Amino acid sequence: MGHAAVEIFLVFNGWEIETFIEKQEQVILRIASGESGRQKFKTRLRDHLVEK
Repeated sequence: MGHAAVEIFLVFNGWEIETFIEKQEQVILRIASGESGRQKFKTRLRDHLVEK
């Protein structure tokens, strides 16, 4: 659910994540479980965003 929300938000704003969906879901699950923090997520997201 978290991944879908992020993906929809980005698509509506002209962006998409350029990496395998399985990897994207793993990142969201690590954030939800507390294993990863906001800053790491923001950095990772910036590294994989492409403008549509």
